[in-house]
Amino acid sequence: MFRSLALAAALSPALAVAETAWPPEFNTAVNEARTYCEGEFSITEETVVHRDLNDDGTSDWILDANGFSCSANASSFYCGTEGCEIETQIDGVSGALLLHDWAVVTEAGTTFLTAPNSAGEPVRFLWTGTDWALQ
Repeated sequence: MFRSLALAAALSPALAVAETAWPPEFNTAVNEARTYCEGEFSITEETVVHRDLNDDGTSDWILDANGFSCSANASSFYCGTEGCEIETQIDGVSGALLLHDWAVVTEAGTTFLTAPNSAGEPVRFLWTGTDWALQ
């Protein structure tokens, strides 16, 4: 409860309200990211989004650490050379990837998380029900 109130105070009013609907694991990730900030911590509206990632017709959760920022740190503080952490919650199961950019694409009835590889070429990841598999 205290953590949620502290998070609500740190975020804009619109995001603080939205935060209550996020999976608890996302609150933990946001709170942990905030602890590394010695300035003003903020997140963009696109940091947490809903997308159907497993073709069941229900929106799943995506948290993109690229949306974290701290006034006292460089803009890339929350992301490394391998990318930003992308956390997912799909039917109560957590998944994670390190990606520089991502999109959700559905081809022939199958939904993929797509991202550029180190050479800039697109690659696809498929949710197996327990983790993300490179296709």
